[in-house]
Amino acid sequence: MDFSTSSPKIQHFLVIEDELGKRTVPLIDSTCSLGRDPSNSIVIKSPSVSRQHALLMRVTKPDIDSHLFRLIDGNLQGKRSMNGLTVNGQKCTTHDLNHGDEVMFGQEVRARYYMTNNIADVHFLESCESDEVTGFLSNLHNPMQSQTPPSEVLAHSNEAAIVRLASFPELFTNPIIESNLNGKITYLNPAAVAQFPQLREMQTDHPIMAGVTTLIGQEDEKNFAREVEIGSQIFEQSVHYIAESDLIRTYIVDITKRKRMEAALKDSERRFKAIFNQTFQFSGLLNPDGILLEANQTALEFGGLHLDDVINTPLWETRWWSKSAETQSRLKNAVIEAAWGKFVRYEVDILGAEDKVATIDFSLKPVHDEVDNVVLLIFEGRDISDHKQVESDLQRAHSELEQRVQQRTVELKQSNEHLRSEIVERQRAEAALQSSVATNRALINAMPDWMFRFSADGIFVNYKDAPNTKLPLPSEAFLGKSLYDVFPKATAQPFMECIEKTLDRHEMQLFEYQFDAEGNSFVFEARFAVSAENEVMAVIRDITERKRAEDDIRNALNKERELNELKSRFVAMTSHEFRTPLATILSSAELLEHYGHKWDETRKLKHLSQIQQSVDHMTGLLNDVLLLGKAESGNLAFNPVPMQLTEFCTGLAEELQITTQTHEIVCRLQEQLTEVQMDEKLLRHIFTNLLSNAIKYSPQGGIINFDLVFESDEAILKVQDHGLGIPPSECSHVFNSFNRATNVGNISGTGLGLAIVKRSVDLHGGEITLTSQETVGTIFTVRLPIYK
Repeated sequence: MDFSTSSPKIQHFLVIEDELGKRTVPLIDSTCSLGRDPSNSIVIKSPSVSRQHALLMRVTKPDIDSHLFRLIDGNLQGKRSMNGLTVNGQKCTTHDLNHGDEVMFGQEVRARYYMTNNIADVHFLESCESDEVTGFLSNLHNPMQSQTPPSEVLAHSNEAAIVRLASFPELFTNPIIESNLNGKITYLNPAAVAQFPQLREMQTDHPIMAGVTTLIGQEDEKNFAREVEIGSQIFEQSVHYIAESDLIRTYIVDITKRKRMEAALKDSERRFKAIFNQTFQFSGLLNPDGILLEANQTALEFGGLHLDDVINTPLWETRWWSKSAETQSRLKNAVIEAAWGKFVRYEVDILGAEDKVATIDFSLKPVHDEVDNVVLLIFEGRDISDHKQVESDLQRAHSELEQRVQQRTVELKQSNEHLRSEIVERQRAEAALQSSVATNRALINAMPDWMFRFSADGIFVNYKDAPNTKLPLPSEAFLGKSLYDVFPKATAQPFMECIEKTLDRHEMQLFEYQFDAEGNSFVFEARFAVSAENEVMAVIRDITERKRAEDDIRNALNKERELNELKSRFVAMTSHEFRTPLATILSSAELLEHYGHKWDETRKLKHLSQIQQSVDHMTGLLNDVLLLGKAESGNLAFNPVPMQLTEFCTGLAEELQITTQTHEIVCRLQEQLTEVQMDEKLLRHIFTNLLSNAIKYSPQGGIINFDLVFESDEAILKVQDHGLGIPPSECSHVFNSFNRATNVGNISGTGLGLAIVKRSVDLHGGEITLTSQETVGTIFTVRLPIYK
């Protein structure tokens, strides 16, 4: 019988009897799940049925335009159902359904399996009442009787189905969707059904499918990637157009957690800035319970502490706040208020190194998240001890003077005889006032900042330099001059704007600027305040070191971000590259376990060989990762020895030629006249990877050129293929770890080979370059110095 002859399409049905009654269910999907959970493709209502009870997998027969369905007990993770399956009265775990088979799911649900190729039968089964089905089905003809293939074809079909099961997309935990070019969904794996329960009903109206067919129609490319946001979740969607089948297949990965981690990293950076951008003050971070998370260097140095001594400690238990129980209690109450969202500020005495006591203007500022919950507390403290001392001295002097003046006035009224004494006392009071002014001047001179007085039109009126520092300006030479005569315009202009704003608003103004002097670059912070009518005072501090520290922190954060990206690419690579060999090992092991006693030695050895090949593949992947780890950490050894480079290249080419029947490695190797000093092990890493890649990425076969020439003090080697080529925009990234070109399609790989090549070339003190053109091919050129 000719099995290639076309025949009417065969339709498959299950007639199910459960708590919902008797109903006919057409079998359309290539694979569907059955159970009482609503996420199943076919929902069965019965307490004796498990949540995920069984699977129906479509198995295509070779050379016949038809298929059958295999019934498998349990779920996709291999867990069996609670009450099992019975087919035609026999317990079983798997069964290829035949026309008329009776299946019992659990203890109560009965189902019958039927096939028909009569379109009239199909319309009747889809529209008739349940009580009409039984009589009709009893007379339904089995359309497969006329299409029974020879026994050897069935055997081949059974084996092909078993092998197919090992890599079936239902085993993937990520959603997989297939649709035709009109956008109609033709297949959903269980993960897609569970993740998007309304997808089959909404079709192209669902956000996951919206615009997919338009994307395919407008572009010549066959592979696309995009991000889709659904509610609070973010998905990465890879779209692949399979032209041979007019099929669009999409793979979905939930990247919500990764996106949140990126947002958290940005938030972390903002918090660091909130701490370390504070100036002239103590500052740090607390959690809402008052536990210290960070403190700036000013606060730590004042207390004679290291951050490790106080981190994760309640703030009131640190040395700063241990002055008295009253101070600790007051701080606890302040933390409670701030944790409720209130800004708290007061003056308090704190204890520093060598029992030094300082008065600070202390504040707690709450930081809210997107839902207005307090997640952090920023504490700030400005040392106002000197200010308080000055106020105290002035107040005391003023009180003394007032008291003495009053006393002298009374005495003058009583007697003119006391006039001389009053004058003497007044002179003493004036001397005390002058002493107080001198004290204030001494305090100002002790401040570690430059101070300038400017008129309203930007003229230098007076200045005070910082002790033990050198002002990067001429001294008295700039007094009486304009800002624009002393500073570059880029600095003078914002200076002048701050002066105008300060006089106009009577508010302090702040800005940072950079100044180059004597071959060095300095960063300064300037604060402006009104000091007299039409005059402002500018306090300027050198913050060069602080800025450098901020840059170091920012660079550290960038490196951490790069490390996280590298980790993400490593996880993506291992999850992808390990899945296929693991699936092969699992499939072959299960087949040997269940069918090994029936097989001859040839078939057993075939599956054992598959397991060994998969293990070797995984071992190779791990070796590449370990080798790259050694290179990254500087532990990859470089051991040059005398060697014959031409002989080495010839042998390596012969080894790789054995691995391919569709490629020819053409060697053009110059004879070596002098001995070279190179590391043979690293050379094998370099040229095994380059030649293997040339073979792998030339899937149509052809010639691979391998050239060697000696010039001056270096050896120049080239590997040229005529394969896929590398997109121009990606050539600069090919030596990065876990990087793969976007045009490699389904060709397997880890993205580690060229990274290992680059580091091996670097250890030789050499250089590797490439030229490439898509669909034309790639040339890698390696230049290695000859160590005589």
